[in-house]
Amino acid sequence: MKQKSLIRENIKSISYQSIAQIIPRAMMFIFIFFLARLLGNAEYGKYEFATSFGYLVGMFFELGGNMILTKHVARKFYSSIYYAVKIRIVSIIITLAVFIGALYVFNLYEESRLYIAYASVGLAFSSMMNLYFAFFRGVQKMNYEAVVLIIQKALFIVLALIFLSSEKSGARVLFAFMISMAAGFIIILSFFKKRESHYIQKGEKYEIQFREYVKDVLSLALVEVFSNVYYRLNQVMIEHFRGFTEVGVYGVAYKVVEVFTNFPAILLIALFPAFAKMAVENIQEFKIQFDKILAILIYFGFLAATACWFLGRYFFALIGSDYDESYIVLRYLTFPLVFLFPNFLITQGLIALNKNLTFASILFAALILNIILSLILVPSMGAEGSAISIGVCEMVIFITGYLFIKNYTRIA
Repeated sequence: MKQKSLIRENIKSISYQSIAQIIPRAMMFIFIFFLARLLGNAEYGKYEFATSFGYLVGMFFELGGNMILTKHVARKFYSSIYYAVKIRIVSIIITLAVFIGALYVFNLYEESRLYIAYASVGLAFSSMMNLYFAFFRGVQKMNYEAVVLIIQKALFIVLALIFLSSEKSGARVLFAFMISMAAGFIIILSFFKKRESHYIQKGEKYEIQFREYVKDVLSLALVEVFSNVYYRLNQVMIEHFRGFTEVGVYGVAYKVVEVFTNFPAILLIALFPAFAKMAVENIQEFKIQFDKILAILIYFGFLAATACWFLGRYFFALIGSDYDESYIVLRYLTFPLVFLFPNFLITQGLIALNKNLTFASILFAALILNIILSLILVPSMGAEGSAISIGVCEMVIFITGYLFIKNYTRIA
């Protein structure tokens, strides 16, 4: 199989994922910078902080189940969706009860408690929505995801603008976020129910052993936890040492980085089912395709970093004086951006090879390193220090993950 064959065979999935990711994120990209200008860096910082805190809570919702479900469905174990739904509902109920209860019982983050509650509940609905997206990714029917995400983002923006017309509050924006996520979940669930019998025969709910599925999920749960803490911890630490204003400055800079990472995200979401199959059916082909896709991602990572370095200053000048320093933070983020692109492939390559615990170990090491570097750099450098820490950690993830995959596939 040639490189073009892999991409051509998945061109339909790539096209739908492009729609699913680019259009909704473009809508959010424009809206978020409008929101940042409208709220100001302090109130926007509360919004960003609550969202990041919500993602930290949300990591206990999913526990790696989305990618595991996609992997099993790609291998035609369709009924694993039933196990996934049961696990997800239980994890959401327990997590929300513990975390939101703790906020009120221990009187934590009183100023932004309501913001966090709205964000957490919204992400609970998002987690359920993502579970059904994962199923449709496994059967390579990603058009449903595209439709639902566009509707959800449009609803969120419309509701947020309506709520903001009476009061410029980040809490109102997060309330709109919560409602839109609930609507998105209901829509994708209705799509699944209409297609359910096409993939799963009546009464067919035990294609794989429950213990086997749970073992796979729990091993990837460590990855999910370490990954979310690793990526979201920085904004929490910035808030602790430098306040919400600095969080706002860092937040808008990182939003630009996320725009560029749409490319590797789309490509790897679409190609992951193919890598999952090759990992068990043809390891030599896995090696060939891994190397070719890796070269593409490294090349585009350098291009994205160059664009951010030279164009960031002009972009941030458009959204107001509150964010004059964001272009400097963005320049610091260009180094991690180079490694973020190939690290999408490293992540999914290890998971496709069933090396969840190996990847969890790599992420845990990066998480500890991130904490140490942040404690040293953030108090004195603020957002710039956080960006340096992320850059070093992304480089470590790339080098260790790449060396493991090359060695493992060589032996296999």
